[in-house]
Amino acid sequence: MCTRLHSAGLLAFASVLLLLSPVMARPHPHLHYGDGFSIDLDEPYDRVLQVIKAVTEDGIIRGTSEYRGTSELEGASPAKTCSAFKTPPAPGTVLYKVRAQTIAPEHFYDSNDMGTLAVRYVLKALSPKTTRLTIDAIFQEDNHHHFHPSDGTVENAEFLAISDEIKNIEDREAKQRQDAANAEQATKLSHLQAELDQEREQLKAVNAEEQELQNKIQALQAGKPAHVRTASADLKAEPYNQSKTLQLLSQGAAVTVLLQTRSWYRVQAANGEQGWVYRLMVEVGQ
Repeated sequence: MCTRLHSAGLLAFASVLLLLSPVMARPHPHLHYGDGFSIDLDEPYDRVLQVIKAVTEDGIIRGTSEYRGTSELEGASPAKTCSAFKTPPAPGTVLYKVRAQTIAPEHFYDSNDMGTLAVRYVLKALSPKTTRLTIDAIFQEDNHHHFHPSDGTVENAEFLAISDEIKNIEDREAKQRQDAANAEQATKLSHLQAELDQEREQLKAVNAEEQELQNKIQALQAGKPAHVRTASADLKAEPYNQSKTLQLLSQGAAVTVLLQTRSWYRVQAANGEQGWVYRLMVEVGQ
């Protein structure tokens, strides 16, 4: 009974294996192999072209390797044409980077031979500030000339390098603009400082003239001692007879002569009031 039960169980298990075997044996489809990479960049065509040329000339293919522990291949060269690609490129400017004698590079479908690894870059201006970039990678065997598409790792790694370089260019341009703005600001400040220094020198000269005038005024105000020699004298507001009389100075009153004209003295009375006295009424001391 146990033997029959065991045999029946084995038969049932074998039937399940037979039903599952087609599914288990079927290889997983590689849906992303050969899809390539495409993006619309918010960058002008000339800038992207400059970066792509630099990347094709840097001698490195990123995202793949011949040996474990590395993530790129050196020894690549720029090329104007390449026969490794079976499909024609998209419309636009086409550049290539090629590495010959590559041994079974990683991230290429079923690659197990020596051959040529190639990367194709296509760029097209969509507008003055927008550029479409397409990147494809292929591996072609030397012996059987089989073509092995990339799973996208190479294209993505190459785009990261391109993106980094675009960012570096933008950073350099931003720094140049900032440096230019700083230089312009420094020039303006220098001109303003020069104007300020000039104004200060002019103000200094004016102050010196003002001080000289003050000194002259003080010297004049120091005046000469004098006294009224007539019975009295009118201290006038202005140097003419019809002018208002400020006060009446008595004979012998001390005054200080500040200014003089042909006929009048400007004097300061003992009480500090200033006015004009006819010259013949005042005797100036020596």
